Amino acid sequence: MKQKVLVGLSGGVDSAVTALLLKEAGFEVYGAIVEIWEGSGEEGAGDKPWFERACCHLPMVEFLCKEILDIPHVTLPRIKEFQERVVGSFRSAYKAGTTPNPCTVCNAEIKLHSLREWADKQGIPFVATGHYVQKKYAGKEGYWGIAEGRDRKKDQSYFLSRVDRELLERAIFPLGSWTKQEVREFGRSKGLPVDEMVENMEACFLSEKNVPKFLEKELGSEEHAEWSVVDGSGLRIGAIPSGIGLTKGQRRGVGIPSAQRMYVKKVDVSGKSIVMGTKDEIMDAGFRIESPMGPYFTRKMDTPVSVRFRSTMDRIGCTRRRESGKIFDLFSPSDGVTPGQVAVFYDEDGIVVGSGIIAGPAEECRTREAFPESEGGRPK
Repeated sequence: MKQKVLVGLSGGVDSAVTALLLKEAGFEVYGAIVEIWEGSGEEGAGDKPWFERACCHLPMVEFLCKEILDIPHVTLPRIKEFQERVVGSFRSAYKAGTTPNPCTVCNAEIKLHSLREWADKQGIPFVATGHYVQKKYAGKEGYWGIAEGRDRKKDQSYFLSRVDRELLERAIFPLGSWTKQEVREFGRSKGLPVDEMVENMEACFLSEKNVPKFLEKELGSEEHAEWSVVDGSGLRIGAIPSGIGLTKGQRRGVGIPSAQRMYVKKVDVSGKSIVMGTKDEIMDAGFRIESPMGPYFTRKMDTPVSVRFRSTMDRIGCTRRRESGKIFDLFSPSDGVTPGQVAVFYDEDGIVVGSGIIAGPAEECRTREAFPESEGGRPK
């Protein structure tokens, strides 16, 4: 008897190739699209001016399942849940002066959760997606985990770092050992309309350029009173209509002339002010997290770790302060310590061992040469 698997489909080439590979491997494949917007993929869906594209294109999924993949499929409506958990948390984060990460929330609380839920009801043991991640076993520590994909430019381990381990144990990621180019070439060889399959690189419901417009509509004029712009010493150097929507490290969108390049260092919602700093001034030597999860925080581990604050950045070695468990010192300063973003921790083999939400920089960060009370060492 064939093993059954439920594949999350988006209308893109990655999920379609995932379904093809699993069929060729002998699985009985079912498809599912998680619908997060009314009329997902339709032009002007929901009559939202910022709605440029959804990450899931229902008409393309229907075409692929019927004409090419030859598999049954189901639509899982999660519009209300997406609005409450993803769009709601996105809005609340910016209102609080932090920078949200909607993709990690959506993967953990909406998409993979919905796939597992429906699979359980149908007696389907496995779920699969087109994410570029691998599953590896850390023999020394004795655990399975997701790891960086072979194609480092497309690696999506960062975005799955908040998914619970029980779900990940049942998940299959066929594209972990593939490059994007290989996937596209394979798709073409199987008759997929690769050039017509849109790929998203930003939040699925909103592009970066439309964040201010989205927030203005969602939060109203109450949150858009004049804000002061100050330098690191507290000296007022200008004013802007609102600081909501700005994020640490941002340079464009502030519009305050300066003799040298200045970047957002801090968004102070209560004081309605934006603190600016030079590149050196926004660098941090350590950071604090909240809401930690993963084996690094639930069991004793001696493995050296490194961290990412963004999916595209190189990992930076770090050590955990033994007395707190949630404060880390970096081996080299970074401008990525942004409150609200996710800090993802990796072992030496690129396996995700934990994650947490960045609360801010560490107050009294030690240098790399003074770590007598820290755990771990420098990763290779």
